[in-house]
Amino acid sequence: MLNQGVHPTIVTFSVLLDELCKTGKMDEANKLYKLMIKRGVQPDTYTYSILMDGYCLVKKKIDEAMNLHKEMISKGIRPNVVNYNTLLIGFFNVGRVGDARKLLDEMQVNDVAPDSCTFTTFIDGLCKNDYVLDALEFFHTLEENPKFQLTTEIPSCLIDGLCKSKRIEMAWELFHRLPHKGLVPNVITYNIMINGICKQGELGKANSLLFDMEEKVCFPNVITFNTLMCGFIQNNETPKVVELLHKMAKINVIPDATIFSIVIDLLGIEENYRECLNSLPSFPIREPTKMWNPG
Repeated sequence: MLNQGVHPTIVTFSVLLDELCKTGKMDEANKLYKLMIKRGVQPDTYTYSILMDGYCLVKKKIDEAMNLHKEMISKGIRPNVVNYNTLLIGFFNVGRVGDARKLLDEMQVNDVAPDSCTFTTFIDGLCKNDYVLDALEFFHTLEENPKFQLTTEIPSCLIDGLCKSKRIEMAWELFHRLPHKGLVPNVITYNIMINGICKQGELGKANSLLFDMEEKVCFPNVITFNTLMCGFIQNNETPKVVELLHKMAKINVIPDATIFSIVIDLLGIEENYRECLNSLPSFPIREPTKMWNPG
C-alpha cells in the first residue's frame, strides 16, 4: 500500500493494530504504531484503547499500557471511561491493587464518570486478589450513593467473591437483599449462588433456588443444571439427577458435553443401569449445520 503511494488513514491503522493486538503480537503492533506516528497519522482515543487492550488483556503488561495513558494526557487527548476500565483490569490482573485504587481516584480528579463496568471490574478485582471484605465495604458505599443506580451485575460479582471465599452466609444475605434494592437476580446471579451452596454441601437448599427461579420467571440454563447435577452425582443421589434431566427436557434446555459426562457417570455408579437408562428422558437432536453449496 505504502509503495503504491496510498496513504493509510487512522481507520486503516486502527484495524491493523486491532488484529495484531488481539493475537498478542504486541512487538509488531508497537512497530506499526511508531510507523503511524512517523507518517503523521495521529492516534485517537480508539487507537489508544486498542493498544491498551493488547497490553492489559492479552500480554498483561500494565506498565506499557500506563505509558500510553500518560502519552495520551501529554498530547491533550482525554482518556475515557473505557480506557480507565481497561487499565483497572490490567492492574488487578497483576495484583497491583494499590495502583488500581489510585487509578479510580484519578478518574474522579479528571472528572471521568465511572460506569457500571468500572464498579464491577473494581469489585471483581478486589475479590480475586483476596480483598473480599474491602469489596463488600466498597459495595456499601455504592448502595448509599443516591446518585448511582446499581445494576444486578455489580452485586452478582460480589456474591461470587463471597462464595469463592467461603462466606456463604454473607452471600446468601446479600442475594436476598437484592429485591429490596429494586434489583432482580438474573440467571447468572442464581448460578453463582447455587454453585456456592452446592460446594457447601447444602444440595437441598441449592435445589430450592431452582424452584425459586421458576416462580420468578427466571429461566435456568445448562450451567444451572450442570451445577446441581454435579452436586447430586457426587452425593450418589441418582433420582435427583434423573429428575433434573427430565426438567431440562421439559423446558427445552439442550444438554452440553458436561451433562453427557454426568449421565455416563450416572450409569457407571447405578447397579440397575439398564433400568436407569430407560428412565432417562430423550432430548431433541439439533439439525446439523448445512454447508452452503455454490454448485
